[in-house]
Amino acid sequence: MSYEFIPGARYRMPTHFGPMFGPRNVPPGVVLDHTRFPRSTVVTYRFLSTHEALSAHLPPGFELAGEPVVSLDFAYLTEIPWLGGRGYNLALLSWPATFRGTRDTETGRFAAVLFENFTDPIITGRDELGHPKIYCEIPPPIVTSSTVTARLAWEGHEFLRVTVADLSPQAPADARDDFPTSGWLQWKYVPGTPPAAGPDASYPTHSPDPLAADVHPHVHIDSREWGRGTLTRRQVEWQDMPTLWNVVNGIAALPHVAPRLTVVTRSHGWIGDVGDTRRLA
Repeated sequence: MSYEFIPGARYRMPTHFGPMFGPRNVPPGVVLDHTRFPRSTVVTYRFLSTHEALSAHLPPGFELAGEPVVSLDFAYLTEIPWLGGRGYNLALLSWPATFRGTRDTETGRFAAVLFENFTDPIITGRDELGHPKIYCEIPPPIVTSSTVTARLAWEGHEFLRVTVADLSPQAPADARDDFPTSGWLQWKYVPGTPPAAGPDASYPTHSPDPLAADVHPHVHIDSREWGRGTLTRRQVEWQDMPTLWNVVNGIAALPHVAPRLTVVTRSHGWIGDVGDTRRLA
């Protein structure tokens, strides 16, 4: 006799072994401590770009919100409760945008691409939330007495680097941090089978902002240091990154008009499972 799907249960392929576990579905009796864990280091580099360049990457129904400021956020997470104390690293490219639909209007940070270096959060985030997650190598940051360096690579080909120098706990007088913290906006897309039949899913979603540490009661800032940031990007050939070259080259092509903000934040605690992500219309 074949199995039957349990109504309301969380499934991912393969479904034959029953509902799948993850950040939004932990085994019975497991209690996740989001007050003390995980521990995180976030390296943020923001720069002014152009309206034309950022608008060209926005899906239908989206428009740029305010200044064309791009944020690169590298997050190094350890002791994650839903991974049984393990960790992973991520890097988010985003900018402020507004979605205007027939029912919903939301302003937040448009998640253009979210790199991660661990399969499990990639699969759960893509399938359940619609986050634009793809894999790349995100080694631990290089930390010296006065600098922090974050890097992205694929099969040894480094394509992006941010170095923060002259770190100081004192914010510069011209520091501005008016980036939206009202949530992430992204476009969920699942191709159909066969693709010519059209997508199985194609719509925007909204998530609470997991990087907005200052607005979540379970997240506690341990330290924050400002510095002088340097962004290095490189164009790649198809042979270098056969499945990512268009994404990497798209990032490299974004105009860099002027740096805006560079900060390194260390914290503990977590927003949680982002389970209240919702579909927009």
